[in-house]
Amino acid sequence: MRSLLDGITSALRIPQEQLQQRRQQQQELRRQGDADYDRGSTSDTVTGTAMNVVPTSLQEDSHMDFSSHSLSGELLHGGGHRYCNFSTESLPDLPFTMLLLTQNIGGIDACSFSTDKVNEKVSGESEMDKERKSVRNPVRQLVAELLAELRLLIYEACRREYATYSRKRKTSFNDRVPPHSVENDYTIEDSLPPLIDVIVVHFQEIGGKQMNTEFNAFFAEALNTVLPEAAWTSGLLMETNDDAQRFTAIGSIVFLSHRMCPISSILSFRHRTFVSVTDDPATYGSSPTFLFHGNRFSGAGRSRKGYLLTSLRFGTVVVNFLNVHLYNDAKNTNAAESSPSMYALQRQEALLEAMAECMVFISPQDPLFIFGDFNTRLDAHALLQHLKEFRQIDVELDVKDVRAPDSFWELFTESYHMEMIKKFDVEMERLMDVVAQQSGVELAEFAVRFPPSYSRLPIEDSSRVQCTPQGTANSSEEEKDAICDGEHEKKRAKSETEILKILARIAGIPSRGYLRQRIPAWCDRVVWNPAGLELMTGVRSSSSSLPLSALFENNNSSEESMGRYTYRSFALTHTDHDAVTLFF
Repeated sequence: MRSLLDGITSALRIPQEQLQQRRQQQQELRRQGDADYDRGSTSDTVTGTAMNVVPTSLQEDSHMDFSSHSLSGELLHGGGHRYCNFSTESLPDLPFTMLLLTQNIGGIDACSFSTDKVNEKVSGESEMDKERKSVRNPVRQLVAELLAELRLLIYEACRREYATYSRKRKTSFNDRVPPHSVENDYTIEDSLPPLIDVIVVHFQEIGGKQMNTEFNAFFAEALNTVLPEAAWTSGLLMETNDDAQRFTAIGSIVFLSHRMCPISSILSFRHRTFVSVTDDPATYGSSPTFLFHGNRFSGAGRSRKGYLLTSLRFGTVVVNFLNVHLYNDAKNTNAAESSPSMYALQRQEALLEAMAECMVFISPQDPLFIFGDFNTRLDAHALLQHLKEFRQIDVELDVKDVRAPDSFWELFTESYHMEMIKKFDVEMERLMDVVAQQSGVELAEFAVRFPPSYSRLPIEDSSRVQCTPQGTANSSEEEKDAICDGEHEKKRAKSETEILKILARIAGIPSRGYLRQRIPAWCDRVVWNPAGLELMTGVRSSSSSLPLSALFENNNSSEESMGRYTYRSFALTHTDHDAVTLFF
């Protein structure tokens, strides 16, 4: 696998001569005063690829209902802010990068601004019924604000990676390049960060607690505005019909950089063949639903818990991404009765079912990343006993309520308590052990050093992107009046200040409190198999007689000796789960 990884990185590098030739052409265009030349245009793709693979929906003007003149609208549409723009060009020695992100968006409930239960199929619907099912402006606003912050999160990851790369390259750059060469005309620090090569985002609870196909269609369209700089996107992959027997409310989306497209393809599960992303895979089999394999769990009942698998091939390396949403704890009281809880056993059965369904398509030698809302909870039975005996903290549980003193909640918000709390975070280890025993697939996870991801309080209004839907507050005349130079500069300065505040919050460790209805837990995780480990770090575990998880018993020594990665959480607006990401 290491040799294949080296093959990927070498295949992605643009020859130095071609890069210099391109920059000379850029300089010539600037000298000619070509005002229309755009260094970040989508036509500046990898040399040798004439096809423009940016989807049509990303090239046209957006028809979304939120305003591009609001702060979130500016971010989603590129805007003029240097804090949200990307370069489509990658330097020749820029390493291969991948970002995996999982986000439960159940906090945005499509029904929250309606008076009835939406999307119950009724024959002969009235116009009033259809209006109630439509996506209301307040819901559209929440989506716009969430996606604007998602874009900022991705931007921050790109910026940090590019800054690290620049610092390393700067030390040897001046020694290797003549003072007046073309290379020295290109200043790394002053350029925009390039987009991460591969970005895979897994969503759960799309639409909130009720099935709403109108919201799903709206959310899929809105996602297409998040990264117009991407050379290719899969679009939102999820069940699009209203079949309650199959609908899971989970979806996945993939974004690829320009240099990845010539060597990238996605699996059509129905045809059992990989389709090049330059050949429009969504229409290859007449339906984008062929690009994933998913279903509800057999024991899901009325819930929408399930899984969704996508497979991508980069050169000769196949990488699999499994989106899961396992069963939750229905009642706090039942969850604390035993150790492990009855719900933990149900989650084991669900994950084993997902593995059995998906391993038909997955080779054990190929990287596998499983990320989503595992709903893994603390061992409540053992935790409450420990707190009562050793800390004199009494906790009373109701079906969906937790009554405890402030000292209990401080255990989850103060970092110096994390080591004690983590001792009761044992369910994921048990899950991975059961999967290894019954399916033969070893799984592991990097050390968790971020706070519990669920269940979070909403983010305060002052620290999130504000958005105004079109036709609600700002009239076109007001927008025209605001274009005058003085007002425009004031608005720009104000919006950049707001963006910096949001970036500071996103970049920092999530610090919002927890809803006092559940015991906080690390529900959202990213795990991977041995081939995934080698893709990330180049470290092989197959030669060792120890299980994969044993590599991380001494976290400080083993992880530092491997390649660089980041496993952490972020707080995005309008969510009760923190986003969890793995970057490498």
